Amino acid sequence: MTLYEQITPDAASTPPALPDEPSPAPAAEQPCAREEATPPLEGASMASHATNDTHLLQQNPAEPRNDTPSAQGTPEPPPPDSHDQSCAPDDSEGKKAGDEAAADADGHGTDAAVVQTVPHNQGTVIGVQNISEIHRLRGTPLPKKWLNRQLQFYIPRDDTTKAIDTLLDAHRVAVIHAEAGTGRYTTALHTLTSKNVKTIRQVRREPNEGVDLEGLQDEDTGWILDLRDEEETLRTGFGLHLKEVENHLRTTRSFLVVVTHPDTWTRVANEAAELAHPLTPPPALEVFRQRLTRREPYIDDLNNWLSEEKITKHLSHAVPAEAVRWADIIEAAVTLNRSTTDPKPFDKLLEFVVQSAQNWRRELCKWHTANVDSAHRNYLLAAAVLDGAPVETVYEAHSTLGTALDDTPQPTKGQQGPGIIQLTNIIGADLEADDRIRFLMPGYAEAVVDYFWVDRPHHVAAFTRWTAEQAATLPRDLGIPLADRVTQWATRYTLTKQSFTILRTIATHWADTQRFRSHAQDLLVAAAIDPTAGKRTREQYLAWAKAPDTADLTDRKHTPTILKEALAGALAQLGSVYPKIALKRLSELAANTTKSTVTEAVGNALMELWDQQGLQETIRTTLTSWFNASQQHYTDAARRAFLHLADRTTPGGAPVLLAEEGTKPSPWILSGWRCVLDYKLSRNTQDAFNTWLDAALADPDLRPAVLKTFTEAVFRSEDDRTYLATRFLLLNQAAYCWEPAHAGQQPTERTHLRDTLVTALLKADPTTPAHLHHAPTTA
Repeated sequence: MTLYEQITPDAASTPPALPDEPSPAPAAEQPCAREEATPPLEGASMASHATNDTHLLQQNPAEPRNDTPSAQGTPEPPPPDSHDQSCAPDDSEGKKAGDEAAADADGHGTDAAVVQTVPHNQGTVIGVQNISEIHRLRGTPLPKKWLNRQLQFYIPRDDTTKAIDTLLDAHRVAVIHAEAGTGRYTTALHTLTSKNVKTIRQVRREPNEGVDLEGLQDEDTGWILDLRDEEETLRTGFGLHLKEVENHLRTTRSFLVVVTHPDTWTRVANEAAELAHPLTPPPALEVFRQRLTRREPYIDDLNNWLSEEKITKHLSHAVPAEAVRWADIIEAAVTLNRSTTDPKPFDKLLEFVVQSAQNWRRELCKWHTANVDSAHRNYLLAAAVLDGAPVETVYEAHSTLGTALDDTPQPTKGQQGPGIIQLTNIIGADLEADDRIRFLMPGYAEAVVDYFWVDRPHHVAAFTRWTAEQAATLPRDLGIPLADRVTQWATRYTLTKQSFTILRTIATHWADTQRFRSHAQDLLVAAAIDPTAGKRTREQYLAWAKAPDTADLTDRKHTPTILKEALAGALAQLGSVYPKIALKRLSELAANTTKSTVTEAVGNALMELWDQQGLQETIRTTLTSWFNASQQHYTDAARRAFLHLADRTTPGGAPVLLAEEGTKPSPWILSGWRCVLDYKLSRNTQDAFNTWLDAALADPDLRPAVLKTFTEAVFRSEDDRTYLATRFLLLNQAAYCWEPAHAGQQPTERTHLRDTLVTALLKADPTTPAHLHHAPTTA
């Protein structure tokens, strides 16, 4: 029997049923939930951010100057080093600026934060903050207004400035290394600002990806290469590359400052010791004084704050980050005190500040020990979540919260039990003249929620559903700030505890509420771009993407489909900063779902990335490296991602991929189809195939390109012209699924196109006898 006889369908054949691609084993069975070892162009592991030789920190070459986004009209980046001594907002910005420079409440010395805090807990427009941080990570020119704000409280040290300036003059490169929280990034900003360069930008790079520093083409630019992650691993040769780039930077009249940790730099220090400057930060007490004395409006009782032993004892051997944290708490306490008609004396404010620095944990423990009535506890929790809301709203909310926690309060008769005023007094809140309940203690409302999350983990899901219901049913002036506030708290909780239970629960239940799906995505983005927990967060997203679907929002082994949809939307935003990481997770989402809503979300995310300037080449390069990867899961993921793109069309009905490439298929498109044809015919494959043949049928101008693509795809590769019969069989099956053959079928345009493709595939086979290209002779 000839090959032709094996694949020619019978006259009455019908298209076979097409299987969906099977989902891999559940995440619990997959040992690699981390950002795993990758094929070429994804890099090594998340703990290794470098390759060797001149690609030791290889990134995509920087965009040409005419493609550089303008700093005008772009959201200002958040403070890149929130624990640096310089990171504080301009008070004249008011609530619009928020407290952009607020340090993390956990005080563990990280160098950045992506959340803002406001004194009255009115919430954070975290989506705007995410956009700002993404712009910084992408290498968007840093706005001068933002730079001025970061340097507002910076304490320059003449010896430091002179030493780094000397390095830059001599080598065009300087390496600042120091412990976390010492002001490394802000020192880099100050140094480059003093060089009077036209633009300051962060070198754009993706985790696991290096950067070709000679690809930084912008002129008169101060570049910052941020390597502060303590898990960075610099391989041999990185220091040599820093020295080699000197001439290039001199030609472009630019400078480069590398910011890193001493342990990271030690691995390559002997290669470029002359470029390094070990940063000695200013004393924390000096930073503390500077932060408070320069505040506007003036801090009340300033001398008392500066000399208070209960505070200064914590700062005598602290890093500047800790000084910033204490100063911010004091500022919040003073601001809240000014907002009340019954201001507290200094001693009381001091008590608030000290307790806030300890997250109010001891005080809350004492309060809960003394107040065992669940109605009182629910009132406290509801008031914290709705901080600043009208009393009737809080009172009603505390009842619905009790119901949500399966603790429905017993109705009272007449005037039995405490009323609103007494309840408000019991929980330590203030009932102000406008009949709104507020906590005038810095950080108290957040601490209450944090205490509940830790103390009652079995109620987290119910509490999260309740917050989503509250945010959805309350008036927008209360609901939106509530969602923003809880998003901020959840992000900070995740970063502090390094636990993703709260993050997952809130993102899932908010994604299930139409009004707050965007907040769910904002939460996922904020956690993923945080420099402290971002790496672990992205690893979690990979595990969630790999897990099978479930409709149960509380299922911990499988991933709720609604969460997968939200994750796809978040990855679309992250793709502009971490394109390969986003692509990997999008592909895993597509490969591990049976739900059309998830695949649609993945397709939309891919198209968002595809439409972004400068990312198409990254997508093409990444997928090409995955098509031929030795790891099967990468091949599977690449196939799914390619099929999503192949199935998309322009408004005119042409496949997007062909519209981008013109009439001749590009090597990467051929590689994609070859990867697809090495797998069995699935529904996704058939859908993409149908899209291309439908386009060829509708537009004769596209027909040659479509036929050429499929006839070339049967060969092993562009260089290896081995004709693979398995690919031919799959294409032949797909063609007859697109237009089945029936007994007595009359020729149509569809049958003609189908037969033309099959004949072209046969002609491509070098072993096919010539007479088989014509009507077979009968015996």
